[in-house]
Amino acid sequence: MKLIFLLASAILLSACQKLPAPVCTGTALVGGQETSVNIYDIRKIANQTEYKAGPPFNWQWVSKTNFTHTTCDM
Repeated sequence: MKLIFLLASAILLSACQKLPAPVCTGTALVGGQETSVNIYDIRKIANQTEYKAGPPFNWQWVSKTNFTHTTCDM
């Protein structure tokens, strides 16, 4: 019984994880429609800029070319 309570508590607490604040936002063309996407980090690799983007990119590093417009300064 104690184990079940500890497991349930761990699952509930893991759902309360706070997301980092986005550094900027971008507009991406997804499925033929413009979608606003939060961008959480920026990096440059081999002279190409990549953004760590939230949904619909699922917090993956994606190329700057996936966005039609961003508010990022880099």
